[in-house]
Amino acid sequence: MNYAVSIAGSDSSAGAGLQTDLKTMNACGVWGMSVAAALTAQNGTKVTASAKVEASFIKEQINALLAEFPISCWKTGMLNTAETVHAVASALPKDANLIVDPVIVSTSGSILLDAEGEKALCRDLLPSALVATPNIPEAEYLSGISITDKKSAEKAGEWFLAQGAEYVLIKGGHIKEWNGADYLISSEGTECIEGRRLPFSDIHGTGCCLSSAIASYIAKGMQVKDAVSAAKEFVTAAIEHSVIYPSGRRTVNPLWMQFE
Repeated sequence: MNYAVSIAGSDSSAGAGLQTDLKTMNACGVWGMSVAAALTAQNGTKVTASAKVEASFIKEQINALLAEFPISCWKTGMLNTAETVHAVASALPKDANLIVDPVIVSTSGSILLDAEGEKALCRDLLPSALVATPNIPEAEYLSGISITDKKSAEKAGEWFLAQGAEYVLIKGGHIKEWNGADYLISSEGTECIEGRRLPFSDIHGTGCCLSSAIASYIAKGMQVKDAVSAAKEFVTAAIEHSVIYPSGRRTVNPLWMQFE
């Protein structure tokens, strides 16, 4: 059995966050486990409220898992505050395989990581990241670099590498001309991870699904490039078979194989 852990926020609509992470991990063939780092009240349209989880309790959750399970990969999502980021960084093993999804703002515009939390993320978590998975707005916001093409994506990627991440996946969904492609950047160079652009917009939970799939495939022993490529295929299928909420919004469907 391979074990992977998501440290993230709870999404009460189950379209993103811990709930989607666990669905994804299980669908990718690992035993997914969770550390609740934040709570949200949300539906298919918006986040109406959020609440923090005490830092000491976040550490207790991590320590409880470490006491029993040989965990092969961890991933982070919504962490909410600097105190939360520091608690996670201080509790994780130094040799952990860590996927950092730098969740800052929800698709609907809600702030999910405060200003001090952003600094803590860069200082405490990125140096430990095996892979960071920012979308273009997140990469631009953190690096201060406008991304319009491969060259500028590489420049932004180099900023993440300078913070200590081994790999950075710049997700290209916000640039139509990239046709669904992402760029995987490391000290060894840049790989274009080809994709398919589907005729949907504003899909809830795609970043959570992708980073959790990467964590799952890393947990199963894949090398980073292979894990990212396999995860890209998985999330594309999960988008293609996305669920339509009563509001009309689509959410990623990691369990698409069970509903065919």
